[in-house]
Amino acid sequence: MMKKISVVLFLFFCTVAFQSNAQGLEGLLDQAMSMQEKGDKKGLANALSGISSGLEKEANDNGGDFKDKILSQVGGINKLIPLASKGLVKQGPLQKLISTIKLLLGANRISNMLGGGGSLIGKAAGLKSSLGLMSAGSSILGGGQGDKLGGLISGAMGNVDKLDGNKMAATAAEKGLKGQLGGMLDMVKGAI
Repeated sequence: MMKKISVVLFLFFCTVAFQSNAQGLEGLLDQAMSMQEKGDKKGLANALSGISSGLEKEANDNGGDFKDKILSQVGGINKLIPLASKGLVKQGPLQKLISTIKLLLGANRISNMLGGGGSLIGKAAGLKSSLGLMSAGSSILGGGQGDKLGGLISGAMGNVDKLDGNKMAATAAEKGLKGQLGGMLDMVKGAI
């Protein structure tokens, strides 16, 4: 009996730790911008350090089609850490880096959900979160491409909402959604 309780607790804490890492990384991305705007040098340096280790952990633990592109952003983050301590990080370059990271994280998470041809049914929350990250980072693509990606994300969100509906509607939505998501991922691969 105690063994079962221990196993259940262990699995629960592992799940919570994984979710908090994903949420923590997203929060750190926003926190970095906030710290820069406030002029909080120490807070920005700490946020950037957390982003660096969080990106490495996520990319190495989860792999994916965008793993190398995510890991390449770690170098940019690491270059900013000593500058942040001196108050030399400017908003424009930091925003560009944060947007790129958000776009790549969202794309990689979606790529992993599509990997292996598994079903997307029941994964609406994860897809919405990942599409939200992609949307937040789409400004990095510039006018035309950014607008096009934004339109694709909006269209995909309609199908994502149907994944939690009745089985027939969810199955129909999934077929169209896989193509939409694949097109978005190809667009991001070509742009970054």
